[in-house]
Amino acid sequence: MKKDEVVVLFSGGTDSTLTAALAAEHNTRVHLLTYHRFSFFDTANTVKNFNKLQEKFGEDRFDHRIMRYDRLFKYVCYERYLRNLFKYGFLLLSTCGLCKLAMHVRTAMHCLENGIGNVCDGANKGMHLFPAQMPRVVDEMKQMYASAGITYSTPVFDYEGPQNVEFADRLHMEKLLPGEGEADESYLETMKKTTGYHLHQMGLMPSENVKGTKMDRQMQPRCFQFILSNIFVHWWYLSSHSYEEYEQAVYDFYRDKIDFFSTLLSRYAEELESSKISRQNKLARVRQD
Repeated sequence: MKKDEVVVLFSGGTDSTLTAALAAEHNTRVHLLTYHRFSFFDTANTVKNFNKLQEKFGEDRFDHRIMRYDRLFKYVCYERYLRNLFKYGFLLLSTCGLCKLAMHVRTAMHCLENGIGNVCDGANKGMHLFPAQMPRVVDEMKQMYASAGITYSTPVFDYEGPQNVEFADRLHMEKLLPGEGEADESYLETMKKTTGYHLHQMGLMPSENVKGTKMDRQMQPRCFQFILSNIFVHWWYLSSHSYEEYEQAVYDFYRDKIDFFSTLLSRYAEELESSKISRQNKLARVRQD
């Protein structure tokens, strides 16, 4: 495994862009993987911050691929479907989590195919309603990668998001951030711990208040299933369960899923093209920018 190279799951947003910048400080080569499937829109937006990273660190430090993973995503969603439906019920609707899990599975496969030993992404504690950004699920993900001999890390996990902003309001964050002269000292100290602040300091963003703004949305793909998942979590599940109950239920479901795919990835590491998980991914198309 190449230990001086790293793969970054790259959405083009502030968290993944800072992750890529930090990765460039410790690795000779950074491979940015952006995923595309049916229901994703404007995936090419990710090229904007890829270009900025190349300008800052050098064109030879980064490569960027936009990879289709429709078939693998469906497999992650529907494997053992009836069994999971009886066991976990409507948690099977948490598409945003399964979408990210499929990305992680495909990333591990890419690492095994290319001999790369490190993976990181922009998972952040402020997005704690999403399975792939819950601390316990992140730990399970690390074990999944480890089963294939790969190290997975989340370098911006403990960075702060804007304060006093509910997750459902983040799409309208530009209306909620303090205007000129309104910010107090505690707010300014918090901002220094955000990904936006550090990107601004690096010269990669025009402002430290990019996250959640129109500019932020124009740097990333759009997915309307994100909205459906948000409705499921907020207006159905959390209306009758506590967050602690939600977190435990999600953890149990995703640990089960991750265990299943850990086994498949271990086999893939040995069998590659002849393995079961490879057959599920055969129709994937790759486009390199």
